[in-house]
Amino acid sequence: MTNGFAGLKVCARTVDLLKKVGITKPMPVQEQVIPAIFAGKDVIARAQTGTGKTLAFLVPLMEKINPEKKYVQALIIAPTRELAMQISMEAKKLVGETGIKILPVCGGRDLEQQKHKMQNITHIMVGTPGRLLDHIRRGNTSLGGVNYLVLDEVDEMLEQGFIDEAAELIGMTSKERQTVLCSATLSEEVRKLGKKITRNCSVIDINPEQATVAGIEQICIKTTEEYKQKALETLIQRYNPYLMIVFCFSKERAIALEESLATKQYNVDVLHGEMSQAKRKTVMKAFRDAKLQILVASDLAARGLDIEGVTHVVNYDIPHDVDWYVHRIGRTGRAGREGIAVTLYTADEIRWLKQIEEKLNVQMERQNLAGETVARRVVRKAIVSAKSNKSSAVAKDGRKSTKPGLKSAKPGMKSAKTGLKTAKPDIKSTKPDMESAKPGVKSAKLGMESAKSVKKSTKPGKGWAKAKATAKTKKVGGKNERGKSRKSK
Repeated sequence: MTNGFAGLKVCARTVDLLKKVGITKPMPVQEQVIPAIFAGKDVIARAQTGTGKTLAFLVPLMEKINPEKKYVQALIIAPTRELAMQISMEAKKLVGETGIKILPVCGGRDLEQQKHKMQNITHIMVGTPGRLLDHIRRGNTSLGGVNYLVLDEVDEMLEQGFIDEAAELIGMTSKERQTVLCSATLSEEVRKLGKKITRNCSVIDINPEQATVAGIEQICIKTTEEYKQKALETLIQRYNPYLMIVFCFSKERAIALEESLATKQYNVDVLHGEMSQAKRKTVMKAFRDAKLQILVASDLAARGLDIEGVTHVVNYDIPHDVDWYVHRIGRTGRAGREGIAVTLYTADEIRWLKQIEEKLNVQMERQNLAGETVARRVVRKAIVSAKSNKSSAVAKDGRKSTKPGLKSAKPGMKSAKTGLKTAKPDIKSTKPDMESAKPGVKSAKLGMESAKSVKKSTKPGKGWAKAKATAKTKKVGGKNERGKSRKSK
């Protein structure tokens, strides 16, 4: 839009606050979600990770809060503590001089300190389902005045099994509330949940055929399990990234990789789901401030990491779930910026690579570690099949052209047959000669019988040794003669 946020009926105060943080042009999801929320509609919004969904619901929400009312008016539920903290930080950028109070409520922080803060005025509460329920059951806060409800990363909430706790929280809010659901994917489960908790909602699906941001260059590199770390080190040296996140499939694998890289003097740290909140906060701040160059993270950290300036993402372990792939690589290329996502895979993991490409309708560029494009095997097969089809077509044309020649050869073939017929009498004429040879065969048999009689007469005696030696030499000579006759044949 030419008028930017002002064209979406965002007040001048909020437009100025957005300009201070360098945001002047609304993203596509913001252009559709902001007017719908201002119109009072319930919304289910699906857009690629990193396309501005957070501001899409925060900008109109901040203008709906009445600072003079001393109770919680808006509730934002997130599946992870990192995401809850980041939403809270983004919301505080839009407060200005309005006096709106925002309180993050998530695990890993002192319960009593949070209770003390709840006793003060809070207009917007941002938290995870478990910790929010804990405070409500203790009577530390109430949600009866909540007229604006936001569920962020709904697909992840369903995946982690938090939806029952979220449903309990939703039941404590006002029945006249306005509800917004945000998700990176729009599965059947998300749609069913939307029907249950929204009324006449607007479904906003930004480019549903493209689940990943177009500005992300997606590359795949084939390697082996033994050589994988060396491959990663080669990528770090080649890219020299400003900020890189390396994703592993488990906490143990992330820790082992980080320790190995640290011993080689890389500027690296690790982030996983079982770290203390203080340690997580320290690591995240160092990474945001670019004091760390490489962050090795487990899958649990893939969601909610909204860090500006991440230039590279490496899937050290290829994800077996397409949604995880989308959320991992969505850490780069955020807010319209460009990014590079590299997926390392082994020969045994080709099926997962194909699954990602087929479901997302993308084809990653296959490269070697030097950054050179490598021809994919599928392409080579296609070329070979095309060549074979072409050659078979040529062969067919050749066979057609030779037919007249074959027909012309038929008379000659018939004459050859007549020649064979004339040769038959000669074959018959040879039969008398064969019969005449029979008496010779009979005489040979008589000779053999006489020889047997000679053998019987040669019993052991004075000349037995001499006869035996003579017989051996005859046998040897016989073999030689047979050998010669076979060679002559």
